[in-house]
Amino acid sequence: MDSETIYSVIGVVMFGVLAFYTLKNDEIEKIQTKEEKVHEIVNGYRKELRESLRALEDDKEAQKMKRLELLKKFNSELSRNIFFDDFEIKEIIEELSSLTV
Repeated sequence: MDSETIYSVIGVVMFGVLAFYTLKNDEIEKIQTKEEKVHEIVNGYRKELRESLRALEDDKEAQKMKRLELLKKFNSELSRNIFFDDFEIKEIIEELSSLTV
């Protein structure tokens, strides 16, 4: 056999192995719905707010300042997020502002 035939056979075999492993991939990627992503984001904000306020449990004034700082941060992040419109952002911020430790 000449070298061109050997290289062609090796190339076809390598392509076949690569195609086999690519098509055999059984891993199914879980795609989140919009509602699931929204809940995940809001729950993350709740958790962050609770943890930050819990650290300042004895100082009510510091809690108030930290809550205000975090609400401004959350509002800024939500306003840049494509999943949320202005009405939803307002509702979320109101909910988070009334959250207790």
